Amino acid sequence: MVKQENLNQNKWAGDFGIRYTQRNKILPYNLIPFFKKITSNLELQTILEVGCNRGHNLIALSYCGQFNLFGIDISPYSIALARENKEISFSVGNVFDIMYKDNYFDLVFTSGLLIHINPEKLISALSEIIRVSKRYFLMLEYQDDALKKFKKINYRDNVGLWKGNFKKAVLDNFDVKILFENKTGPSDGFGDKRKYILFEKLSLV
Repeated sequence: MVKQENLNQNKWAGDFGIRYTQRNKILPYNLIPFFKKITSNLELQTILEVGCNRGHNLIALSYCGQFNLFGIDISPYSIALARENKEISFSVGNVFDIMYKDNYFDLVFTSGLLIHINPEKLISALSEIIRVSKRYFLMLEYQDDALKKFKKINYRDNVGLWKGNFKKAVLDNFDVKILFENKTGPSDGFGDKRKYILFEKLSLV
């Protein structure tokens, strides 16, 4: 029997992912002040976004400092669009098997990715994200501090969308601390409201 998470990954890599990318168009220029605020006091050279879509977040970051920027996404269509920007390294990749070495990036971040991962597989995904981070993990997600368990929300084609306490999942399973957290949304250039949390690894290499 084919596992449900594999079916969902196939959908994101196929027509469903194409339609998602076509619907969700964010202007990178509008995101620049937000990412400048996040990165201004951090010593960063290498940054990876997991689930980068067409690369709007990374394009915004390219105006915020002299960074080596990388993005991976499961959708070949999204990566083809992202590669129109030649200054950033984009690759087709999977959050459950990130192709980079341990501690490769100063900062790894996700934006609206974790909500699409089955809670049973969430720690596996987070393990890969934190494995390739040398120091920082930035999470921009639809965080709900009040929920004790993850709750599935109806979403297109039943691919899976879960609401829950992602912050607690990180703190309970990894050796990290929170440096800061706050809310963001359309005023910062994003399409909707979400929470951002910057974690720092305590076991540094």
